[in-house]
Amino acid sequence: MPKEIFKSPVRRPNTNPITAPLSEYVDYTPRRDLTAQDLDHNPNSISYAKERRTQYYQQMALESEDPLGDVNYMDSPIVRRHYGIDYSPPSYFDNKMRQALDQDFLSRKKSWNIKDFSVEEYLGGGKFGLVWRAVERRTKKTVAIKILKKEEVEAANVVLFLKREIEIQVHLDHPHIVRLYGYFHDDDRVYLVMEYVGTLDLYSVLTEKKQLTEAEVVRYLLQLTDAVKYMHSLGVIHRDIKLENILVNKNNMLKIADFGWSVFDPKPRRNTFCGTLDYLPPEMIQNEPHTNSVDMWALGVLAYEMLAGYPPFSTSDQAENPQRTYERITKVDLVFDTNMSSGAKSFISKLLVKNPLKRMTASDIESDPWIVSTK
Repeated sequence: MPKEIFKSPVRRPNTNPITAPLSEYVDYTPRRDLTAQDLDHNPNSISYAKERRTQYYQQMALESEDPLGDVNYMDSPIVRRHYGIDYSPPSYFDNKMRQALDQDFLSRKKSWNIKDFSVEEYLGGGKFGLVWRAVERRTKKTVAIKILKKEEVEAANVVLFLKREIEIQVHLDHPHIVRLYGYFHDDDRVYLVMEYVGTLDLYSVLTEKKQLTEAEVVRYLLQLTDAVKYMHSLGVIHRDIKLENILVNKNNMLKIADFGWSVFDPKPRRNTFCGTLDYLPPEMIQNEPHTNSVDMWALGVLAYEMLAGYPPFSTSDQAENPQRTYERITKVDLVFDTNMSSGAKSFISKLLVKNPLKRMTASDIESDPWIVSTK
């Protein structure tokens, strides 16, 4: 058995998921990173809420018999051992030179260390890691490296979820999903080697433009739908699709990022809360099991937000009083912006449906009349 990357976390008492308040595990504060001071001291900050629900998930994983609770699974890939997912899904890229470059680059990952990379530019970071643009010295390939301190990850009880994020994302190979090429670690840090996309995300695009045209929204939705359909075909549920987690490269191609709340569940039927308040589906708020249809709800919210410039169920005081937003979501209190076409309204209405079984699937989106006519 390979050497453990992290020491075993401490088990904690059980918490009843039904009585635990949603506010402990849901981001309901303003939708952008706050200042460093806020991140450290504000109990209502995005990072604080995310950390609290992460600790809750950690407890559930430790107390479960699910193999995801195995602290060694990053070294002994859980997806292959327990679920039999193909380690090398079919690649979407046919360019032989690109494949040869990637093969040479990836052949090095078993022996990578930080000296194999020239770290060149700071790109940003969150509570548990900093992201840098770097170049792999041998192949000259530009990548993004996320560097996390083991001490901080262990102290926050997010070890199992970092491992699950890595194990899932490293299996995904799709043009609209950020590639995770691999990871390595030393005594103090874990390094995630990812595809370099740039610094622009869809939230920034919408902030600048205020609203997107229907043609732009359809073009983006088709890219995202292809990625979601691919993930769902492999049994992966992202569970946190939102503007901030979608990167935009220099060719205006979208890349889904941040798999921190994703799960691999071929059944699929989950009971945990996760995500951002504006994007939560009714079944999560009502403590009901959820499936991959939560990603379809998120695409509906995303389409509305891109067209209107604001999410469909938001309220002016939701940071202080999230209950009003909960109520709007559970009732599907959907009020359309007057500037939206009837086709757009019809499309969104097929995704923002209370009954998950009646929501449009990813396979249905390409043939939707509004998508076809606008495309």
